[in-house]
Amino acid sequence: MKKKSILIVLYYYLPYVSGLTGYARDLAEHLVKKGHRVTVLTTRHEKALPEKEVINGVNVVRAPVLLKISKGVLAPTFWLQVIRAARKSDIVNFHLPLADVGLSSLFIKKEKIISTYHCDLNLGSGILNKIIEKLSFFLMNIVLKKSGKIVTNSIDYFSHSYFKKYINKAVQIYPPINKINFGPTDYSALLNKLSLDEQSYKIGFVGRIVAEKGIRYLLQSIPFMRGKIEHFYIVIAGEYGRVAGGSVIKDLTNCAAENSDKIIFAGSLKKNELLEFYSMINVLVLPSIDPLESFGMVQVEALLCGTPVIATNLPGVRVVINQTGAGYLIEPKNSEDLAMKLIEMKENPPEIDRRKLDQFSLETTINQYEMVFDRPDRFICNPEIAENIKSVPKTLPGEADTSSTQ
Repeated sequence: MKKKSILIVLYYYLPYVSGLTGYARDLAEHLVKKGHRVTVLTTRHEKALPEKEVINGVNVVRAPVLLKISKGVLAPTFWLQVIRAARKSDIVNFHLPLADVGLSSLFIKKEKIISTYHCDLNLGSGILNKIIEKLSFFLMNIVLKKSGKIVTNSIDYFSHSYFKKYINKAVQIYPPINKINFGPTDYSALLNKLSLDEQSYKIGFVGRIVAEKGIRYLLQSIPFMRGKIEHFYIVIAGEYGRVAGGSVIKDLTNCAAENSDKIIFAGSLKKNELLEFYSMINVLVLPSIDPLESFGMVQVEALLCGTPVIATNLPGVRVVINQTGAGYLIEPKNSEDLAMKLIEMKENPPEIDRRKLDQFSLETTINQYEMVFDRPDRFICNPEIAENIKSVPKTLPGEADTSSTQ
């Protein structure tokens, strides 16, 4: 395809850590590798961050923030900066939830706008939060109405989302997961760091320590497992210091008090430690309870490291297990069901067929995005279609083909 100038717009970008920012980073950096000129327009959510910088070939521009509101920010000039940047761009890729750009989209040509809808918005209880939520949905509706196509992590999720009325615009593209970065590895260093022994049964969670992840229900499953699984531990890894909307680490610490002998809070992991973590644990649990979770890339990462998964039976979240058969689904907010599945997992761990993981690949994702950006009219958007593009190259520039070694 012809090389393009691509503008990616979202609230948070590096160094902030979340599934959404990681998605945007991988998309932006690998589009640059394919020869495109990519600019990320985001917010200066921390005052110490520079207004402009180049990160791995990606031009990053940060709009000033007046104040933080719940999980979002108030950036008065953001929408105007989007309009100005869009004039210099061939493609404008909005990453929603993103309210401010509702007004911006009115001044951008429809054929330029390809939106990526990550998840529904849920700001929690409280009158102010509900007002902000309703206003955000109103503004996002403008964006999606103006979008030529809407990229979604899965048709399963989008068909159950707040904006399912736009299903005929939806294009399913799985999140970018670079399988070259994941595979079984030696984990003895992390085992020693956490004072764990090889013989113990290790149940892992990794992600931001926030309410929507449902970690509380994982901890509450412990009494149901006592006496049925010998010598087990639940290891919780993830960021809880700088989290939009606030962390629930204090609540979880209180919840864990009665079963503290079975729970380890590992904190945030370095990149090499994350790989060790996936290899060390016997099972990964993703007990999400909220539509803010639309996929759960950690599931694929764990499977690539040879670790099976238990996840909530929610739209989007269940896709990985349904597509691979490498795990069990649980009902949301049901600690007893989770415990029973963990017991079953220990007794009958499923086989992981690595061939079924090929569908979740970075090269497929980037090439599908390129095709949507180049010719969105090629896509027949139908909820029954699970795969929009059949032909993709084996590797990206600069990457080795590791299919024979992984």
